[in-house]
Order: sequence, then C-alpha cells, then structure tokens
Amino acid sequence: MGVLKSEGNCRLVQSSISANKTKRYRFDREKISFLLATCILVISLLSGCSSSKSDSSAASSKEMKMAATNEAVKSDSALSVDAKPAAPAAAAAGGKTSNADALTKSKDGAAEQAPSDVKNAPITVMPATGSDEAAGFNRKLIYRANLVMPVDDYSKAQTALRDLIALSGAYILQFSENANTGERGGTYTIKVAANGFVSLLDGLEKMSPSLQRNVQGQDVTEEYVDLNSRLKAKQMVETRLLGFMEKASKTDELLAFSNELSKVQEAIEQIKGRIRYLDQNVSFSTIELRMYQQTGNKPLLSDPNKLTLEERIQKAWNSSLNVLVAVMQGILVFLAAAFPILVIGLLIGVPIWVFRRKRNKQLQEMRLQLKDQNASLNALEDEKQGTKDAE
Repeated sequence: MGVLKSEGNCRLVQSSISANKTKRYRFDREKISFLLATCILVISLLSGCSSSKSDSSAASSKEMKMAATNEAVKSDSALSVDAKPAAPAAAAAGGKTSNADALTKSKDGAAEQAPSDVKNAPITVMPATGSDEAAGFNRKLIYRANLVMPVDDYSKAQTALRDLIALSGAYILQFSENANTGERGGTYTIKVAANGFVSLLDGLEKMSPSLQRNVQGQDVTEEYVDLNSRLKAKQMVETRLLGFMEKASKTDELLAFSNELSKVQEAIEQIKGRIRYLDQNVSFSTIELRMYQQTGNKPLLSDPNKLTLEERIQKAWNSSLNVLVAVMQGILVFLAAAFPILVIGLLIGVPIWVFRRKRNKQLQEMRLQLKDQNASLNALEDEKQGTKDAE
C-alpha cells in the first residue's frame, strides 16, 4: 500500500510539472506574438509618417514653383503694360519723320526747278535732334554710308585720308588694296563717332568734289526698349530663383532651381550682348569708302575695233612674247624643282650602269671564248674524221 501511494504521488508531481511547462510555453508564445504585433504596428506608423512628410515637402516645392511662375508672369505683364505708352510716342515720332520726309520731297521738287549750280550744291546730313529729346524719348539710330571717291593721285589722297581720319577721331576697321591695268584703288571700312559722322563726310567731299555717297539710317529704338524690358523681367526672375534656392532643403529642388537659374542667366547674357552691340553701333557710325585712280593704260579686254593695226600687231607680239616667257619660266622652274631628284638619280644610276656595262663586256668575252673553243673542237673532229676516211 505504501508503494502504491508513493507511485501515485510521483505521478501527481509529474503531471503538475508537465502542466506548469505547458502553461509557461503558452505564455511565452503569447508574449512573442504580442511583441511581433507591436513591432509591426510601430513600423507601419513610421512608414506612414515618412510618406506624409515627403508628400508635404513635394507639395511645398510645387507651391514654390507655382509661386515663382506666377510672379514672373505678373512681372512680364507689368513690364508690357509699362512699355505700351512708348507706342504712341513712337507713332508720334513716325508722324514727325513722315512730315519731315514730305517737306524734304517738296524741297527736292523745288530743287529740280532750280538752276544747275543749285543742283550741284553739296547735301549735308544732319541727325535728328530737339523734339524727341525734349519729349524725353531718346532715339537709337545707326548710321551707315557707302562712298565712291575718284581721285587724281591715289598716293596723295591716301595720305590725306589717313590724316583726316586721325583728326576726326575715327579709325580704320578694315582695308584692302587692288591694282589692275585700268585703275588703282582701295576699299576702307571706317568707324567714326556719331557726333563726327557729318564732319567726316564733309571732309571727304572736300577731298573729292565728284564724291558719290549713299547714307542710310536704321532706327533700333523699339528693339532697344524691348531688350531692356526683357532684361528687367529676367533679372527679377533670377532674384526670385536665388531666393527659392536659399529656402530649398532637398537636393532635387536645388537641382531644379539651378537648372532654371542657368537658363535665365544665359538669356540675360544674350540680351546684354545684344544691347552692347546696339550701343556700339549707335555710338560709332560706319563708312564704306572705295577710293580709286584711273590709270592711262588701256585694259587688255578692250574692244579690238577701237585699236589701230599697229596697236593690234604690237599687242599680239607682246602677248606671244609673254606666252613664250611664261613657258620658259615654267621650264626653268620645273628644272630647278627636279634638279635634286636628278642628282640623286645620277648618284644611284651611274654605278649601276657602270656595273652592268662591265658585266656585259665580261659576258661577251666569255661568249667569244666559247665560240673559239667550239670552233677548235669542230676543227679537231673534222681532222679526225678525215684521217679515219683516209685510212
């Protein structure tokens, strides 16, 4: 009985131990599942917060870009509104110029009826001043003149022209000179300050009274005003983009703003370059001058019917002599060019020729010796054959 009780106690102890183990196992499993669930919840919350932040930053960047474009559009519209009042002034200026043209036409008509000495009087070109500047409208005009000036002595006229250019404060931008059988002359491209343009034309007319000239003026006021307004608008956009770059916090935003800024700055530099070009051409007028002297020689391609028989014979004789001289010169030039090659060829070819000549002589001697030997052998054979026949 005591043994049975002890066995029963052991079984109870074992069953209690196994029950405790199962309880602990279940508790551990519940604890692990709870920890996993909390981790998943925390991760989902963090991802939701980051996505909301990125969405908010993207929305803020879009709002900043939209604000920049809206402000640029507003500035362009404001500048266009400011530039509109310049149109009536330009129209008024155009009316004034048309009235001035009508007056000049009427004066030209009166000049046609005037005597011949009045027709041949020099015409001076004066720039427009007074009314536009008094109205506060500074016009931008580019003057350009094309002149043809025949002279009696080209060398003296060239010296006088250079002195006149130096006294006028001008400078020669380009120069080319040519001479043929009919004339001798040169072409000049002269840059002179706008306030000295008319005085330089008058000085050139004094040098050559038979001067032919064509003066043209180009009004670039509208383009100049438009360029200035565009420059101001681009500069305002540039300042706003710089401000947005300072406020940007992400790399993508900085790259986008820097690309836009580079495009705006490139446009600004192009506009400034065009403005500088217009200022330079307005400040300095251009004169294209062709100065020439007629020579006494007749051109080679003149009409043969206008020449006498003696002149035609002399011309044919001179042309044939010129052709012969040209041919001889070509031959001499060819020989001079081929002389080094001929020397090298002789240095290489002469030894080869001497060697081959000696070799040919030796071969001929050997052939003669062979012929003599053959002849002697034939003679001996004939003698032997004769002795055999005699026997």
